[in-house]
Amino acid sequence: MRRRTGVLCAVAVLITGGAVSTGIASAHENPGRRPGHGGPPGEASAGMVFVQSNNPRHNAVLAFRRAASGKLSPAGEYRTGGRGGAQKDNPFDPLASQDSLVFDRAHRMMLVVNAGSNSVTTFQVRGDRLTDPRTVPSGGEFPTSIAVSGRTVYVLNAGGRTNVTGFRMTPNGLRPISRSTRELGVVNDAVPLFTDSPPQVGFSPDGKQLLVTTKSANTIEVFAVDGHGRLSSRAVSTRSAGDVPFSFVFDERGHLLVTEAAKSGVTSYALQRNGRLKVITRSVESGQQVLCWIARAGRFFYGTNPGSSTISVYSVDAGGRVSIGGEDGVIAPAGGQAALEEVARAGMDAARAPGAGPIDLAATADGKLLYVQNTLAGTVEGFRVGDDGALRLVSTLDKGLPVFSNGNGMEGIVAW
Repeated sequence: MRRRTGVLCAVAVLITGGAVSTGIASAHENPGRRPGHGGPPGEASAGMVFVQSNNPRHNAVLAFRRAASGKLSPAGEYRTGGRGGAQKDNPFDPLASQDSLVFDRAHRMMLVVNAGSNSVTTFQVRGDRLTDPRTVPSGGEFPTSIAVSGRTVYVLNAGGRTNVTGFRMTPNGLRPISRSTRELGVVNDAVPLFTDSPPQVGFSPDGKQLLVTTKSANTIEVFAVDGHGRLSSRAVSTRSAGDVPFSFVFDERGHLLVTEAAKSGVTSYALQRNGRLKVITRSVESGQQVLCWIARAGRFFYGTNPGSSTISVYSVDAGGRVSIGGEDGVIAPAGGQAALEEVARAGMDAARAPGAGPIDLAATADGKLLYVQNTLAGTVEGFRVGDDGALRLVSTLDKGLPVFSNGNGMEGIVAW
């Protein structure tokens, strides 16, 4: 494994105690080959994977062509014109969030936060290339997560007086929605401590509600969304079933699944029209360490456990009841056997940063491939999803990606 420095903190213990401006195109952009004609040697391109570099000097979206086999090859670097950011004392996840990089398929637009410069950049997606970068202020400090429904976009600002701020998607980038900012009642420094920052914003499947998780307050906030994209004046607040709610995703029937970092649990909820949440399955715990991120791949849901360097798999039945698969809560290692051995040697030693550090993850639209971002190792691993939910490693990208160092590292991944 590639070596790196850092500290793996006992995360669960710490937590529970305006105007549009045109961005600049990257001077490092690779012209590459045209869509469908370039993947790894001898393999036609079947899709793309994009990663946010989160570089604190010049943030960028890194593009990779995906072959049908799952292997990735470099396709360009697209600078946002903004800067990446790092939250204070973060052990492996500089933005401590999910959905910092989002692809809106309907409008062929890529959206990315610039946490270090309080802005959001959009790109037009043309085949395997990103064009026409446009950057707007995020409406607050330290933006970390983006939600899209139709042409309505909301950005979560995790620093200062934390808020969500709305935008309308246009051919010329994002246009602010007047009177759309709603504060979340959590006040942080401009650059927040990673245990205090809200981690995700997202729309309900019908776009009529906007949800935000708060780690430090242990709540899930639900705003109503009107026909103009504005939010109710106040959110309906529900206490999380487990401590430290982090990321969330909906299943195909509209059931809400929320991860809980404190004890690596997943709770499912029914989201009601009045914004209240009703628990269906309470805190299905994996026995792994620091479950934060979750993504859907076909019929299955996968979560990453950076404290254990493992991946867990979950299933949801028609009633929204959650069950966990794999062996001892593990369906696959992240970083391979070497990472697992490193974690085992470290034990509970918080002065070391063991394993690959799996954080964000994304599946292809057909649910057949899952890509996992390993921030400590500086790799992206591609897995083939089996009919039974098993994962088979088919690709490891270990070049062209930043390795976590001094609190800085990549975060945010998109696949298609």
